[in-house]
Amino acid sequence: MNTAEAGRLLMHAAAFDNRQPSATAAEAWAAALHNLPYDQDALAAVARYYSTPPARPGDRLWIQPHDIRTHRAAIRSERLDGFVYEPQPGDDNPTTYLQNLRRQKALVAGGHRPAAVRAALPPADSDRMKNTLALVGRDVPKTDDAPTASPLSVPCPMCQSRLGQQCKRGGHPITTPHAARIRVANGEPAIDPADQQAADERRAAAAAYLARLTADERTELAAFERQLGDAS
Repeated sequence: MNTAEAGRLLMHAAAFDNRQPSATAAEAWAAALHNLPYDQDALAAVARYYSTPPARPGDRLWIQPHDIRTHRAAIRSERLDGFVYEPQPGDDNPTTYLQNLRRQKALVAGGHRPAAVRAALPPADSDRMKNTLALVGRDVPKTDDAPTASPLSVPCPMCQSRLGQQCKRGGHPITTPHAARIRVANGEPAIDPADQQAADERRAAAAAYLARLTADERTELAAFERQLGDAS
């Protein structure tokens, strides 16, 4: 914020507190807010400050540069409540992903919505669209050479990525969808039946083993597990 912009901000504050802006005051405010832009959020910060009653009834409100910073930051932070990142091309590169994430957050904090990357639909009167609509409600038989359904057409049961979003690992998008998501997209259970059966057999064997243990053996086993926990 330069001196001229700080002067306009002071004029805006004067509408609330009847202060007398001066060139000296504008220079001081510009120095205090040198890395803050003069924008609608800065003006909104003034309005928010004066719309809040003083801590002690009857006290005079008198905004200062630090109040502009505090209230402007709060306004922008509130816009990020419920922020959902829109996947972008190149997100498989961590550097590009972080750049896209910061850009989208800055846009949302500033009151704008990032442009979502979406596959374009064909024109309504095109043969492709007509053929697609003709299949609505009909079962499409699967063949060995038919392409499988897109994993992005269903939410991921592993990482909870939404429709159209790439799967994530450690909070970062990955290019290869989780196997469970691929299975669900193709109408199969999220967990492979063979894996599920093996897991059930392991649990049954463990339960049977525990049932055969004596009370003393269970006590020893519990003590051993506690030792392992302490060692880790």
